[in-house]
Amino acid sequence: MLAEGSDAWPLPTGVIGRDIERAAINARLASSDRRARAVVLTGAAGIGKTALWESAVTEATVGGAQVLVSRASAAEARFPWVGLTDLLRAIPSDVVSALPQVQRRALEAVALQGSGGAPLDERTVATALLSALGQLTQTAPLLLAIDDLPYLDGASAAAVAFAMRRLSGPHSTRLLATVRSGGALPAMLRELPADCVEFVEIGPMSVAALFELLSTRLAVRLARPLLLRVHETSAGNPLYALELARALDRLEIKPKPGCPLPVPVGLTALVAARVQHLPDATREIVAATAATWRFTGRADDDAAIDEARRAGLVVVDDPMLTGGVRVVRAAHPLISAAAYDGLSDVRRRALHARLAEAAEDPVERVRHLALVAAQPRGELALELDVAVEAAITAGVPDVAVELAQLSLAHTVDPGLRPARLDRLADAQLRAGDSSGAWHTQSAGLALTTAAPERARRRIRLAEIATEVTGAADAESELRAAVLEAEGDPVVLAEALLSLAAVTEDIDLSDVSARRAVELLEAVDHPDPVILSGALAQAAGAQFRTGHGLNHDLFARAIDLERRHPARRISDRADASYAALLKYADDLDGAQVRLEVLLSEARGVGDLSSIAYALAHLAHVAAWRGRLDEARVYAEEHLAVTVQGELVGQGEQARSNLGLVLAYQGGLEDAAAVLNAQLSDPHTSSWGRHRVHALLGFVALSRRDAVIAAGHLDHWHAALTQMHFGEPGYSRGHLDYLCALVGSGRLADAVTFQVEVEGQALRSGRGSALAVARTGSAMIEAAAGRTTAAQDLVTRALDWYDESPLRFDRARTLLVAGQIHRRAKAKSEARDLLTEAEHEFASFGAVAWQAQAAAELARVNVRPGAPSDLTATERRVAELAASGMTNREVASSTFLAVKTVESNLARAYRKLGIRSRAELGARLGHGAVG
Repeated sequence: MLAEGSDAWPLPTGVIGRDIERAAINARLASSDRRARAVVLTGAAGIGKTALWESAVTEATVGGAQVLVSRASAAEARFPWVGLTDLLRAIPSDVVSALPQVQRRALEAVALQGSGGAPLDERTVATALLSALGQLTQTAPLLLAIDDLPYLDGASAAAVAFAMRRLSGPHSTRLLATVRSGGALPAMLRELPADCVEFVEIGPMSVAALFELLSTRLAVRLARPLLLRVHETSAGNPLYALELARALDRLEIKPKPGCPLPVPVGLTALVAARVQHLPDATREIVAATAATWRFTGRADDDAAIDEARRAGLVVVDDPMLTGGVRVVRAAHPLISAAAYDGLSDVRRRALHARLAEAAEDPVERVRHLALVAAQPRGELALELDVAVEAAITAGVPDVAVELAQLSLAHTVDPGLRPARLDRLADAQLRAGDSSGAWHTQSAGLALTTAAPERARRRIRLAEIATEVTGAADAESELRAAVLEAEGDPVVLAEALLSLAAVTEDIDLSDVSARRAVELLEAVDHPDPVILSGALAQAAGAQFRTGHGLNHDLFARAIDLERRHPARRISDRADASYAALLKYADDLDGAQVRLEVLLSEARGVGDLSSIAYALAHLAHVAAWRGRLDEARVYAEEHLAVTVQGELVGQGEQARSNLGLVLAYQGGLEDAAAVLNAQLSDPHTSSWGRHRVHALLGFVALSRRDAVIAAGHLDHWHAALTQMHFGEPGYSRGHLDYLCALVGSGRLADAVTFQVEVEGQALRSGRGSALAVARTGSAMIEAAAGRTTAAQDLVTRALDWYDESPLRFDRARTLLVAGQIHRRAKAKSEARDLLTEAEHEFASFGAVAWQAQAAAELARVNVRPGAPSDLTATERRVAELAASGMTNREVASSTFLAVKTVESNLARAYRKLGIRSRAELGARLGHGAVG
């Protein structure tokens, strides 16, 4: 047992009993792969991840690697750029000074953000980091070491992920991180290519290793029977085991034969038992690391800090690494929490009073003052209101929630309570607690008696309900709000706008939005925030009714919004415009805007807006044929909706995942996801129509036109009931035409084709017109009029040649190949089907690739010769065969990149090949003559 006075928890001097894990970590870090890779240590709390991480960092440093270190913490995760500031400290100043001026200034400004500096442009910072790290990799291997990665602040995580995806150099780049098991994978790791992230699971210690650990750390040598019981009780967790051994050493627990060890339940209780024996001054130091976001201590704390450090309860960071400031942090979060919980109310308030006096940040100061006060103080509530807004602006909504709750606790005037409940609900929604936001906003509504104010709060409640209980409940609240708002044109306009946004009746949406604009424009000096929302909603409703995308109306709304920013990101006009651009076939414009919105939403931690952007980006990627990218977006979208309890977005997320799985050919998995949604009684009617459309696509992927038509009948009936007039909004039109023709329902197919063509012409939707022509071609072919069918489908393909909708283009190539084969045009059929198979293969769409291959097998002709190529096709093919990229070929031939791609695709199908590797052989040479 321990000798008198030796009750200490020393800092680790080495890693005990982890040879296998150390070898696994070192092997992954030393991989010859020059791509940037991440090695992630996972395991339970206290299992030893940090000890192994520290060991690997030391070995890398000794081995000559350039090592950048950040120790993340839950408290510091609230502030942007804290983690990146830590990493930058080890970058030589000459590397930073050699950067372009804009990038250098960005990195120099990063360190100021924790002190309230002006917001930085995240892309500039990320680009600057990439440039700096790229210079480092020119001279030696680079290791980015981040402990507790989930607590790395979002801004820093985004910058590091940006750099990791793009880094390349003569020496390797590795990220070594620790992540507690059982939680969601940090977003930063999900942004990296899956094959560039490797996990090392840190499991329990063996009995032999545990014996060595206790002997080395505590000078305790337990008899084997007792050692086995300690190992069993602790499940091999070294932190548990050390605390159990200490309790045994102090004779606080006495084992009885045949009985479990009588220890407190859970690690928190064990740590609390450890902390309660500390002197008051030392316990207060440990508690302070939990009470404040970054504890530095005073000069008269030196003795207590040193004692806590020697006891292994706190870690003191080297001031050289923290800008000359001594930072004291807990050795483990449970230790500081136990110390804080163990303080009496009087001592806890005294601690916060001391921390308030020392705080330089006004938000932290008012937080401590609020925790000091034993009775509600109205003046503190006012200061806390300001702090809530500051926290939201800084992108730390979880801090805003805490501060808003404190403001409510200090509210003296009952009349101020509803507005503060509004503020708390907003913070909860941004922080991902949608259910809490709904309850909070409901409480605010219950306290409101005046009709216009009730209507305002009901509108807020409806906005939250769309994500918590669904669109139907939101519409019910908004219909009530419209009645309550009569007599106040501004509030009535707001209610009508929100109703236009959530109702599934497109005509009602259009009428409500137009009436809202009329009400606002009749008011002298209308609120620009409300007017911008009205203009955007009116433009959106006009689009959904099938009257085209009013770019001018959106431009006006966006301009107003930029001059008067107030809305949550996903509620803004530019967010709506980005989504509608996607439906209007402008995938490039939509993607650029959505990526900007996603970056902005990540920067402020707005889960609802993150989910919004991810939902649309998943569609854009899938329609482009980038199915791996779409899968990443869809899976993150689902994870975010679960994390934030976003019920409405959750429906969309599951549909998106089903869509991507179906596109990839995982038909059983896709059907399981979609059928589960269909059988859920809480799925909205809009969600059901979407699921039926996707199940129709799954059935077509299985070549079952009858089942497909049944699902798509439901889809079409729902669109008709909702008065949808925009064919780009819910894209099941090609599937329905294929299903109707394939199941022999030609009369229904003709009727639907006429409907689609009419909608396409009214809305100006090129994709829908291409679908209408494809449908007409299938109908003509089914009637034996193959010449007309060939002409119609060729016209459809002409449109797709200039479109980024590559998946639909490949589908149309398959239809065209089938029509030409039926017309006995075997050579043309072979070319079309070869290109279709090539396209599906490049997407990873295995089910549709198999369909194209099966059709191609039914065409028996020999591949074409190079002489079959046009002059342009041959020139493009020869340049591509010489090793040029499509962009280089475009530059050399003065053609557009898309034109190069189209010519190359036609050359592939004429030559009967699928890759550039085959071009040289088919052309007879690989160089340009």
